[in-house]
Amino acid sequence: MTQQLVSVLKCEDYLFEDLKKTLLQSLENIGFDPESFRGARVALKPNLLVPAPPEKAVITHHEFFRAVADIVKSYGGVPVLIESPSIHSVNRVIKKTGYARVVESEGVEVAHVEDTRTLKFEGGRQFKQLDIASAFFDADIIINLPKFKTHGLTYVTGAVKNMFGAIPGLAKSKMHVKVPEGDAFSEFLLDLYGCLLHGFDKPKTFLHLMDGIIAMEGEGPGASGTPIRMNAVLASTDAVALDYVATTLAGLDVEKALMVTRGFARGYGVKSPGEIKWVGDPKEAFTHKPFRPSQGTILSNMVRWPITSKRFRNLFIDRPVPGEAKCTLCYQCMKICPAGAISKTGGKPKVSTYDYNKCIRCYCCMEVCPEAAIEKGRGRLQWVLRL
Repeated sequence: MTQQLVSVLKCEDYLFEDLKKTLLQSLENIGFDPESFRGARVALKPNLLVPAPPEKAVITHHEFFRAVADIVKSYGGVPVLIESPSIHSVNRVIKKTGYARVVESEGVEVAHVEDTRTLKFEGGRQFKQLDIASAFFDADIIINLPKFKTHGLTYVTGAVKNMFGAIPGLAKSKMHVKVPEGDAFSEFLLDLYGCLLHGFDKPKTFLHLMDGIIAMEGEGPGASGTPIRMNAVLASTDAVALDYVATTLAGLDVEKALMVTRGFARGYGVKSPGEIKWVGDPKEAFTHKPFRPSQGTILSNMVRWPITSKRFRNLFIDRPVPGEAKCTLCYQCMKICPAGAISKTGGKPKVSTYDYNKCIRCYCCMEVCPEAAIEKGRGRLQWVLRL
């Protein structure tokens, strides 16, 4: 049986030369020849959720991106940044972060993502065609650069989830309306992954390089999460295999990471943990404590319940609650809300107004809030379920 290689190397800082050395060793560990970049147009897809400083661990570190771009260039490839944040334009996120300096110094092209084209894959479960940024069609190789984080809806976000950014802007919010529960949303993300693997007329070469040096635990994936050192760089050509190893390395429960368990069942690549070979530094070399997962909800922890009414959600499910002490009334939450459940304040307290009968508990508002002003409030009868 051929095993899928996943490289795990210890890396404790974001120094450019150290990163470049570690990434080149990662490619060697998984048998990926960087000569493949020669003459190729190489899409680099980081996680640029919102403008955030690197120490917050919300986005892929700009020096991690820089090291990958430099490797592509040094082997004769053309790196192109392709990303579509939910709220902000990619140019705004770049301008407000370390990416501005990197893009300029490395001469990295930033793709326009407004235009879309349709990918079709009959092997999808619910979505057999999806519209993605057309810039991906022009790439020969796609390098996925996820940041490992816990997630309130999907338990973890890694290589599979990061490709959600292939769907432009606020179109992503519409998917939360179509598939609001964590279970169905994870299945949708696997449909998207299947489209990306099999939907192009000429299949793309995929490479997944994960920034796990400073990762995130708790109420991720936005500013409400807590940075935590994992001190790891991970690499694979299989997104599901990479996410399995990253989740294991974080000390989290793989059974709750449905993009992994359902990903095995899809059989797009590896079908079980037994088909994965961990190479590089052993797990014992990493001494971080197990990550603290998101407190989640009955829905985001992927437990199926037949009762999905508004009353049930309001009584039993965590709800996003803005706090007046941190809220600046920027209304990014209102802009991203796929259910139209958020409106401007009508007085006191001076925070966005939520209609919890409309709220679908996708927590997109928590993801994009730049001030981490939104926390989860308990449903009045949630203690009953916790018994």
